[in-house]
Amino acid sequence: MNAVVMAWAEEQTDRLARCLSSITDASVRITYLRHTLLELTVDQVVELLVVAHAYAETRSARHRALLGSLSLALAHPSCEGLRRQAAALLMAREERQLARSLSDSPGPLTEEAQRVPDFGMGRPVTLGERKSLARRNDRDWIARVIRDPHPDVMKILLLNPRLTETDVVRLCARRPVAGDVLREVFRCSRWIVRYPVKVAIALNPYTPLDIALQLAPLLRDQDKKRILDAVDLPAELRDACKPRSRHPDALH
Repeated sequence: MNAVVMAWAEEQTDRLARCLSSITDASVRITYLRHTLLELTVDQVVELLVVAHAYAETRSARHRALLGSLSLALAHPSCEGLRRQAAALLMAREERQLARSLSDSPGPLTEEAQRVPDFGMGRPVTLGERKSLARRNDRDWIARVIRDPHPDVMKILLLNPRLTETDVVRLCARRPVAGDVLREVFRCSRWIVRYPVKVAIALNPYTPLDIALQLAPLLRDQDKKRILDAVDLPAELRDACKPRSRHPDALH
């Protein structure tokens, strides 16, 4: 980056980090940031991402929170075009790890992960019925629905007021599990702000690589070490968790 671009990116990163830290509601934070990103050029979004990524590893918790919010904002369907353009530009600039984190990838596919759970009705349960069950405030039904492999069912269940953090962590740690299910958890601001949920997703070998790469810089050192020691996780993810000292002043 040249000096002018660097100064703009650093100023914007600090401004957004301060602004978002004052917004207590996670969904409001993400919505505000999403609208902000959509008003920027692709080049500006890329510059912001590069600096935010570096600051997340070398500065305060609010900069890590900013990076996490950027990931959620860009995961919204309205930002799909922007995310793809940013990924292409990052790849052209040889920021491969960041580019890879913005490029949707499926998790490992297995027949077991795609199996619909037994709902005890003695017959196949339709998708519509499963969505209806996901809305029920009944712990017995939640225990069944939480094993559903369909992302639309999971999207509804994640908003169920009877669902607990323990439920979600167990879901994210389950192996095998459908990658699309983990993507829905990642996109849900209610749950992805919980640190144990982040860790469970990052440590699961069935997690789509782009999601795991976005979570890596948000992890504490001891959890990065767990990833480095895990032989069943992708080499690219382990590389993202290696200790490094990188400050925006060193970027170009």
